[in-house]
Amino acid sequence: MNACDEHGKPQPNLAQYLPTGVEQFGYVVQVQNLAYLCEDGTVAILFDCNSQIPLYAATVMTGEQLSAASAGERPKRFRVSAKLKRIYQRKGKDYQNSSKRELCYKNKATKKRAVDKKWTSAKKTVVKNTGKASACLPAPDLKAEIHKGHLIASQYGRGNKERMLATFTYTNVVPQFGRFNSVPWQQCESSLIKWGQNNCVMSGAQNVQLFIVVGAVPSTFYGASEARFFGKGGFSDYQQEDDYPVNWPKVMWTAACCTFKYKDDEGNMQTGTRSTAFHRENDPGDSPCNNINITYLQSFLSKTNINLFPKNPQCSSPDNYIPLKC
Repeated sequence: MNACDEHGKPQPNLAQYLPTGVEQFGYVVQVQNLAYLCEDGTVAILFDCNSQIPLYAATVMTGEQLSAASAGERPKRFRVSAKLKRIYQRKGKDYQNSSKRELCYKNKATKKRAVDKKWTSAKKTVVKNTGKASACLPAPDLKAEIHKGHLIASQYGRGNKERMLATFTYTNVVPQFGRFNSVPWQQCESSLIKWGQNNCVMSGAQNVQLFIVVGAVPSTFYGASEARFFGKGGFSDYQQEDDYPVNWPKVMWTAACCTFKYKDDEGNMQTGTRSTAFHRENDPGDSPCNNINITYLQSFLSKTNINLFPKNPQCSSPDNYIPLKC
């Protein structure tokens, strides 16, 4: 997490601060093509150049930020990162007409557009039987809004204009359903701030740091039948540079762990640790996020050696878990 120095450059011992095992989510076309980035010394990112989305982004909030009276003014526009070639970064044109995207995808084999029944089920949309049940026909209930969704939320930079601005890069963005981003996900992001205020910034606590890692699992990780790509052409089950360049994340997740110093009853300085986590599928429904501990999240993501806080094993201890109240 303290992966970036004050000049925004990776520290020499970068690896020991970052989650391990997340590389397995990288989309293999011919080879994996992953990049470690540091945005303005504030947000550390593992970016998948094949999927054209970040696999995770990480930051640290201080006790002063958590205690700030207000978050501050939210930036208004996303910007291209100077840390990655522009060809791999999404642009505003990919989100044109983003309030009118249909819950359908173009099939590579048939070249026809079909309804994504998992999305319509999540939205509780009834698709009329036209004799071609999977055919995508114009219908108001099939419309959905798409957002440029942060991994590290703007409010995680609260109280610091530069930290908030660092979250507004296309390297920190994945496409998300608007209903998902604005309701359950945003509720849990706001709840995480309150969680930090209630469980980390306690009376007498010193050196408070809240480490936050947010990840996106590409749909391709779940197999060809689940693969979805997004762009100005809408959705597809295959990647095409002009119309469907970016992988649509199937799952979003967040892990958070705070550490602080405090005096015990005998006046000795001790280190305290608290942790929490949540995840949810990126669909247009209104179901809440799943609140879990970090050990369970690591198991949920994959059975293969994921460690979200390798430098501090106390973060993964169930004894330090405090549920989020979304």
